[in-house]
Amino acid sequence: MAWTDSRIFQQAILNPLARGVAATTGFPTGYLSQGMLADTINVALFNNTTTPDRTVAVGSTGFNTGVWVLANEVTDVTNWVSGGRALLSKTYTLDVGSSSICFGAANLSGGGNVTLSNVFGCLVYDNTISGGTVSKQGMCYNYFGGAQSVVAGTFTVVWATPGGAAITAIFNFAV
Repeated sequence: MAWTDSRIFQQAILNPLARGVAATTGFPTGYLSQGMLADTINVALFNNTTTPDRTVAVGSTGFNTGVWVLANEVTDVTNWVSGGRALLSKTYTLDVGSSSICFGAANLSGGGNVTLSNVFGCLVYDNTISGGTVSKQGMCYNYFGGAQSVVAGTFTVVWATPGGAAITAIFNFAV
């Protein structure tokens, strides 16, 4: 099936809100006192052999688990390494147009000349989570609309700013 859209993993929202009471799988997500703002949130790139599923059990959302295994990851040896790159300038904002709470960050670029091919999307995950049901728990995945590539250049994930229509993922993006 492969990539078709961008989604938040249901367990990434359900566990912190329900604190385990209504969670269908796993132990509640253990964010620090400042939530994702204090945690290291990484973005790893994946190819078209990955078939994302927003309804999977929490144990299958983490980096290097479920479909998010190293064999499906797209990397550049030095400038977009395995495990991805950490987001900077993280914020929470309220999109008054849709009454959504949005988690945002600065646009994310590979460091230096990057060569990548067949990048279909990314996994956004909490690299700080080291215990519970799954380490490095996935928050959401974002589809780039098809294969994206760069040769000896800059690969940048541009996160959209809140506004307008309904927000269906933690991040909206443009590539």
